[in-house]
Amino acid sequence: MTAAHELAERISAARRLREHHLWEILRCLPSLAEVRDDVVFRQQFRALMERDDLEGASRALVDAARPRRHLDRLQFIDGNWIARILSRETTPSRSVAVHVDRVAAIMAALVAADRRADGPAKH
Repeated sequence: MTAAHELAERISAARRLREHHLWEILRCLPSLAEVRDDVVFRQQFRALMERDDLEGASRALVDAARPRRHLDRLQFIDGNWIARILSRETTPSRSVAVHVDRVAAIMAALVAADRRADGPAKH
C-alpha cells in the first residue's frame, strides 16, 4: 500500500482534518518531496498552522506539489465540499474529492492526484 493510499484512507475516515494530518501529508506525499526540506516553505507553512489557518496551509501544499497543480474548484453542495485539483502537466489531469470538511476535501483531491501519478493500485 502506497503512502498516498494510506493517506486517502485516513482522510476518508476523519470527520475533520486537524493540524497533524497536514503535517503527515507534507511528510509522506511524494509530490511534496521537493518542499519537504525547504526552510522557507516550512516557515511559511508553520506560520499558517500557528494561525490555525488550515485552509491556507492546505492551499500552500497544493501550490507546492510537483508536478504543478492548482485548486480549480471548491464548492459546497448538499452538506459536502467538492474540491477539484488540476495538474499543470503537458498532459493535464484532474482529481476530484468530496468530503464534509473543506480542508479534507482539498487534501483528498491532492492525495488522489498523487495516487493517479503512482499508477494503478496494486493488490
